[in-house]
Amino acid sequence: MALRADMDALPIKETAPVPFASKQKAIYQGKESYVMHACGHDAHTAMLLGAAKVLAANKDKIAGTVVFVFQPAEEGGADIDNFTHGDQIGSRKMIADGALNNPKPEVIFGMHVMAGMPSGNIFYKDGAILNSADHLRIQVNGSQVHGSMPWAGKDPIYASAQMVTNLQSLISRKADLTKGMGVVSIGSIQGGTTGNVIPDQVNMVGTIGSNSEDVRQGILKDLPKMLEHNAAANDVKVKVEIAPYAPVTTNDKTLTELMRPTLASVHGEDKLHVLDNNASASEDFAYYGQLMPSLFVFVGATPADQDPAKAAPNHNPNFIVDDATLKTGVESHVRFILDYPKVAEQVQANWKQKNKG
Repeated sequence: MALRADMDALPIKETAPVPFASKQKAIYQGKESYVMHACGHDAHTAMLLGAAKVLAANKDKIAGTVVFVFQPAEEGGADIDNFTHGDQIGSRKMIADGALNNPKPEVIFGMHVMAGMPSGNIFYKDGAILNSADHLRIQVNGSQVHGSMPWAGKDPIYASAQMVTNLQSLISRKADLTKGMGVVSIGSIQGGTTGNVIPDQVNMVGTIGSNSEDVRQGILKDLPKMLEHNAAANDVKVKVEIAPYAPVTTNDKTLTELMRPTLASVHGEDKLHVLDNNASASEDFAYYGQLMPSLFVFVGATPADQDPAKAAPNHNPNFIVDDATLKTGVESHVRFILDYPKVAEQVQANWKQKNKG
């Protein structure tokens, strides 16, 4: 049985009004930056350390072996090109380096603290719990010319504008939305230096997400072809690069159902909430879930006396985690390990049946 916690911080200057606000600096992508735990990974680490201490003191009650997975670089590497070398960071690197080989777990549990959810509460669902994420780079090459005579050149800006618009049809006209949702967003467009010169190049950076692997794979297949045709229609060249970050994070249905009584007994039925929809963010925990049954839950991190709607969200410089959240996380980890062996046979049988062949 494996329990996973991510450990890394973010290149953000902390402004939360707490006495322990981070003042640390580090080198991120070659530049010095303030760093803080703006997504609660310090809490994840503390919760897993706490669970390890409790479980080590109660070895006689554990029907199996526990692997504690302390994972770096869930947010990406600080000193590596995350686009071209994504397989060298996070969970993919842990798996490739054999972290789960000896001993080899048959199930894995993970959790994430969330602002805007009240402390002491657990939020979960079976199936898709977090979207996939794929990074996108597009380079459009034309021919530079004076802005007054576009016919004498090849305009990458005009072609890029069409591409941004047409990308949306991958969702509205190509994706089977009965299977799930999808999104393609361009977040950066760089081209040209002045208003009266059509440049020779435009660079765009974006992201692709979905809560369905079928929808995701369809987008990944159709997107390059669409942009190549768009480029050909405008007599420009296009280079499309797609780098995966994470597939859809999916909770095993049988495991989720059978561990629900555990969560309810620890925290109480009134503190246990089934989500109507998955979250739109992504997590490389998903790669562990491709190898074995997995369960990933959200742990409320906003203090009880604070309005959740006004809480600074994850990745915000004012993000905080209520201390009471740590107890919720430790108890959940411990009970996962103590109770899973009681349902292991059924979970494994259903997993093998689902994945045979």
